[in-house]
Amino acid sequence: MSFAYFVSRLTSAAKVNYDKLCSKIFEVDRNIRFAGVIDKMGRLLAGGMRPGIEPMEPRMDSQKLYLDFAFRTAMRHDFDSTFGRVIYTLSEREKIKFVSVPLTEYLVLVTIEKGAPHEAVLKTILKLTKKM
Repeated sequence: MSFAYFVSRLTSAAKVNYDKLCSKIFEVDRNIRFAGVIDKMGRLLAGGMRPGIEPMEPRMDSQKLYLDFAFRTAMRHDFDSTFGRVIYTLSEREKIKFVSVPLTEYLVLVTIEKGAPHEAVLKTILKLTKKM
């Protein structure tokens, strides 16, 4: 079975579920800018920017950003036997907050407006992803 076959099979049935997950994440709070599901190669499989919101980074840099999160997630697995698996990561930058939640094979990436409280949003995202 080729890699291309695996990707095309993924996008048929699973994409619908992941798109629904991203839609539910957007419903959690209006301060959520982006909700997406990323594979281990940094490809966006589902979701994207909230309609009407422009990304902060140039379009060409989006792929680089996704790859960075995928790489960091893979590297964190090296410490699972010592510290346990990663439940989520939160990165607060000067202009925005990033939340990543690893799934079995993929990664949910969410961005939240800098001034928005993230605790309740994070709690709900964890409940939604637990069902995946």
